[in-house]
Amino acid sequence: MYALERLAAAARAIARPLSAGRLIAAALPLMPAQAALLLSESRGAWLATGCAAVAAFALQRRGARLPLLLATAAPLACAAWLYRQLAAAQLAPAPVPGLLALAGAWAAALLGTLLLCRLWHSGAHARAAALTATVLAGIAAATVAVASTADRMAAGVGTGLSRLQMWRDALKLWTEAAWLGHGGETWRNMFRAIQSSPYVGGEVHNGFLDLALDTGVIGLMLIAGWFFSTLRTMWRYAPQLLPSVIVFVLHGAMDFDWSFTFNWMLFIWLGGWALSSSTLQESVADKKRSRFLRPLSPWPQGILTGLFVMFWLGGTVWLAGQQVAAEQQYRLAMSKNTGSAERKALLTAAYKFNPYRPDIAISLSRTIPAGKADSILVQSLSFSPVSPQLYGELGRLAAQSGRGESAGNYFEQGLAQNRFDASSQSQALYWMEQASRMELASGYAERGRQTAAAGVRIYERYRQLAEKVASEKDRNDRRFELGEDALRYGDNLRLLAFDPLASEVTRKIP
Repeated sequence: MYALERLAAAARAIARPLSAGRLIAAALPLMPAQAALLLSESRGAWLATGCAAVAAFALQRRGARLPLLLATAAPLACAAWLYRQLAAAQLAPAPVPGLLALAGAWAAALLGTLLLCRLWHSGAHARAAALTATVLAGIAAATVAVASTADRMAAGVGTGLSRLQMWRDALKLWTEAAWLGHGGETWRNMFRAIQSSPYVGGEVHNGFLDLALDTGVIGLMLIAGWFFSTLRTMWRYAPQLLPSVIVFVLHGAMDFDWSFTFNWMLFIWLGGWALSSSTLQESVADKKRSRFLRPLSPWPQGILTGLFVMFWLGGTVWLAGQQVAAEQQYRLAMSKNTGSAERKALLTAAYKFNPYRPDIAISLSRTIPAGKADSILVQSLSFSPVSPQLYGELGRLAAQSGRGESAGNYFEQGLAQNRFDASSQSQALYWMEQASRMELASGYAERGRQTAAAGVRIYERYRQLAEKVASEKDRNDRRFELGEDALRYGDNLRLLAFDPLASEVTRKIP
């Protein structure tokens, strides 16, 4: 975004004869910005910037298009050369040669731009030489960049296919609440429950889909209206900023840029920049009007705006303070010995500050009696109904209390939210076996067999899912497979479910 904005500024400087100092000042940031873009090795960023650069070329007036190419040529060629040197050194060159290469490339980019500008303003033959040099520089930059990024581009096929699979899962989830969405952080909280293969992805890598999941069609329409209003203002008053906003929109559709507040701040800042341009133009026009025709600014509007900002900032500070206090107490508690009274007090304080965090509720439940722990976990589950950790913890408590049926229900609900987690699957089988043994030892033979049968059903679903993942040979980022412990727990549960004497037989198996 910065490179394109500075490129437009450099093109405007080249279009008219300026002093060498002013031209160098305009072109100074171009080469480092383009080199940073290449060094990011982000295929999505390259594609978004390329599309925005084409749009910038199309938006220029006919006489300003060639200066745009002249401003691009030398910095891009030098940035591509520098990228190749640093990539060959795996981004860790020796300090002195690396700094010399950076300084040399930067100086060459500035001198090349200055030379092209002088040729452009020196007659027809000189202009032809400038255009020829621009074409040669573009070919050299493309050759160097393609040679250095060919492997990276080829490796993008697998990433693209995995994102398509992720987007298909997100679309299915979106259709369940298309108009109003599911609420904040939908994908992060729910992707494990709906993913079609064991990929790792706490971000959906698509800003539009992320907004659709959180706020539905209504939220997308509001955002689209905001985008349209900003783009209309830029089109009228600051067209040089449009390519930067195009990058924001395009790359937001390919990655999770919009999950970061800083990127929205950039978008708002660009919109404010364009709006200030329009305000400046209108203020110049107002000076020509009669003072009686100028619009009046009512004072209540300023007071209402100030009150809104005050309440908004106050609420934000209060909520942030609660979050920070809870995090500090929780971190301090985790550094104490397990079971200590100080740890329990710190976790209690953290839970009071923020009762909505499952990890705090789970840690606190392990320091208090089972009855109180169960109520805290159930309350936390009402705040986070799709948390597999809460279901797993409730299942463990139920199993330790000898309530096999409740444990089975909790484990099944938890695994439905996170079925490609081999550790959770294995833990569920272990605790179902322990619950069955406890019930059999207490004389509840039928209940014990039913609990073991429920564990067998969990095991069978786990086994079938692991076999399906292994047979399809898709990406298995979570390393989901049937472990040896799970095999042993499954065999024990079968014996407990179908053999009346299994409790004594399997007790001897390590």
